[in-house]
Amino acid sequence: MQFGNVLLLRFIAVIFSALAIGTVLRLIALRRTSTNTASARRSSLMTWWALAVFMSLAVLMGKFGIILLLATAGALGLREFLKLIGWYVLGTPTVVVMNVLGAVYYILVWFGFGELVRWMAPIAFLIAIASTRSLLGLMEGYIRTTAGALLGLMVFVYGPSYAYFVTTLSENQDPAVGVVGWFLFLVVLTEGNDIAQALVGRAIGKTKIIPDTSPNKSLEGLLGGIVVTVGLAVALAPWLTTWTLSRGWTGVCIAMLSGLLISIFGFLGGTNMSGIKRDAGVKDGSILLPGQGGMIDRIDSLTFSAPAFYCFVLYATRYFNHGIE
Repeated sequence: MQFGNVLLLRFIAVIFSALAIGTVLRLIALRRTSTNTASARRSSLMTWWALAVFMSLAVLMGKFGIILLLATAGALGLREFLKLIGWYVLGTPTVVVMNVLGAVYYILVWFGFGELVRWMAPIAFLIAIASTRSLLGLMEGYIRTTAGALLGLMVFVYGPSYAYFVTTLSENQDPAVGVVGWFLFLVVLTEGNDIAQALVGRAIGKTKIIPDTSPNKSLEGLLGGIVVTVGLAVALAPWLTTWTLSRGWTGVCIAMLSGLLISIFGFLGGTNMSGIKRDAGVKDGSILLPGQGGMIDRIDSLTFSAPAFYCFVLYATRYFNHGIE
């Protein structure tokens, strides 16, 4: 448990303070919008508060809380994905195998087999799904359904798990708030990037960059998200990572690069999810999160930013010899 970490408690207090200020400003701005829009935005604000509470409880519980949070989000996301592509299309055996694989994956990670399953999972998922469908003679749409099942496992089980793996990298030095700092850094920057892209896009977004996939995404929103995320990375790195300002400009540059990487891969994760939803003919994954859609709408960016950030921390930090050997 992390309740004794004063710096972590202070950081969580800062998050809720920022959320409170943002809520007040948002409510004031909503006075000039239509009733339906205002209602949806207020629901979204309430959802952000609930998500902040759950994330705070998770990091205060330490690594177990983080892996429990990710496993739950992954299970809910996978459930929504299966509904989008149609349970009946895959068949009950395939759906059961997918859920068992997701549960076993996180159980093995928690019991210390993370390094092993991290490398084995992609091929293990493929073998399990393909074997289930071929041995049971589930031949209708075999290529599309097998590939779709594998996509679901990779996106909703495998990808987000790297948000936990970043907490296992520190060996010689931990962030000021503890190893959960790496997780907080990744999640706060990923969600901050999403919010910045949306707000900037709504305010000044005119140049559509992927209208066939996601008509609301604009070049201005993307660039605004990058600027905000890079700034957040520099501001938060001294407390949530080992890239402290005391290491000089090298530490600042690493933090900036990490912010750029999280922003770009978060954007790509969002476009991937937009492609999935567009293929399924829906706008949101579900109505699980009022004002924000479903779980897949909330973790979409993290599915790509988490593995990308893990690789960055693992290799770039080793290269610059900053805290992780």
